[in-house]
Amino acid sequence: MKSAKRLFAVTIALGIVSFLILVFYYLALTDIWHENGSPDVWHGQGPAALEWKFLSIAYWPMLVFHVLFFVAAYKLLKSQKRD
Repeated sequence: MKSAKRLFAVTIALGIVSFLILVFYYLALTDIWHENGSPDVWHGQGPAALEWKFLSIAYWPMLVFHVLFFVAAYKLLKSQKRD
């Protein structure tokens, strides 16, 4: 039961991080959209280079959260089925 509580706490923490990253994704993509006229934007260069770098790095915590969420949900459903 202790591992389930720990898994739940980690999932909640990563969920908060994932939500914040989603907000920053929106801001970064808005900046990229405004720079859309530049030919360098699709190569990750030019004025939107920082936003492209953020998108490539911030993807991983969101992926970890979603995988961990599905693992936790599966374990929860499995444990409830036994009870």
